[in-house]
Amino acid sequence: MNALESFNWYVLYTKPRHEKFVESNLIEKGVEAFTPKVTLRKKWSDRSKLVQEPLFRGYCFAKFPLTDKLNVIMQQGVLQIVHFNYQYVPVPEEVVASLKIISEKGVQLDPCPYLKIGDKVVIRRGPLKGVEGFILERRNKNTSLVISIDVIASSVQCFVDADCVDAA
Repeated sequence: MNALESFNWYVLYTKPRHEKFVESNLIEKGVEAFTPKVTLRKKWSDRSKLVQEPLFRGYCFAKFPLTDKLNVIMQQGVLQIVHFNYQYVPVPEEVVASLKIISEKGVQLDPCPYLKIGDKVVIRRGPLKGVEGFILERRNKNTSLVISIDVIASSVQCFVDADCVDAA
């Protein structure tokens, strides 16, 4: 069996608010699909309610061979298979398995920006609001932020709450 015939997990880009719809349609068609969900308390003026929302808005995971990609893309609500440089990149089985376990156990999840060491960031909240720097290190809820002054070739390091930092 070659790479085109093997069943792999791929990420599907969906129409806005169609993640759960795409998941159920694919499952109905015999394609293994999974949309990680998080339970949130939504408040309206007259009530509040627990609702399940997709963890990754606009995305659904599906397991299929690339030879069936046309059948998957043609499903209502699917816009495309996520790709880089015209190559479809499979998601490792372990990543999807981990997301399934976390979703099933009801662990409190909060989506956060994908930031890595070396990324330029800006602090959006708190007493350091507006400060820009680069991520040096991440520990639990703290981020080590480096602020560099290129003109004098110097830097300072501080620790900030990771929730306050966004990509610049």
